[in-house]
Amino acid sequence: MVLRDFVDIIQEFLFSPGSVCPLCERPGASRQLCPTCLQAWAALAQGMEICPRCGRFRAISQTGGLCRDCRAEEPPFVLARGVAPYEGPVRDALYLYKFAGKQELASPLGILTAALVKDLFPSRELAGIVPVPLHPNREKERGFNQAALLAAVIARELRLPLVDRALLRARETTSQTTLSRAGRRVNLAGVFTAGEDAARLRGKGVLLVDDVYTTGATAGECSRTLRAAGVPFVYVATLATAVIREQSEQEANQIGN
Repeated sequence: MVLRDFVDIIQEFLFSPGSVCPLCERPGASRQLCPTCLQAWAALAQGMEICPRCGRFRAISQTGGLCRDCRAEEPPFVLARGVAPYEGPVRDALYLYKFAGKQELASPLGILTAALVKDLFPSRELAGIVPVPLHPNREKERGFNQAALLAAVIARELRLPLVDRALLRARETTSQTTLSRAGRRVNLAGVFTAGEDAARLRGKGVLLVDDVYTTGATAGECSRTLRAAGVPFVYVATLATAVIREQSEQEANQIGN
């Protein structure tokens, strides 16, 4: 499956001014990001391609094909895609959303992600939307689960059930910012368990939602847990996705969860 040009998706949201942008407060469409912000996001993806399996962005190559990580180990999910590269204004927007208390960004960010899903994922095969869970202590500290709010908007836009008890987080983990890809996987081993709602998804496909896809450790562990609970097909959608660069693994992983 080939990702449609991100610029095309962005163009769908260049509405006539009617309110202020919830991100930068310039005049913009009601409940949507303004054209200036959207165009800045679209510019990040110019000159890039994606890995056809995990969806991470990279410079356009002559060979294309799977990225090195997907070649080394097949991901446990069917497909993962993100709206935009996790850089510059996208990173700033997610910081405001997750750490500065701007929960109102969940609506425009979720609508953008839902547009990606409508364009690229087989919605007829999806039985529900499953957010990546936070540990209760972390959720209490932050005041909300950023993935759950995005998932609720996506579920509304796609008219699919939000299944927020299909996955549970059994224990807290240390920060993954300084960990390698392998270290993140070890850090997350056994963290997720199937919740009470997982049974209703057996034999069906689901959309797993998170805010950022970086190394794929979180998406992979969640997908393995769901598959062990009888969910055969897991698709992954995020707002932002890491950019693969020609650098050391440790440097490449300094960008999120």
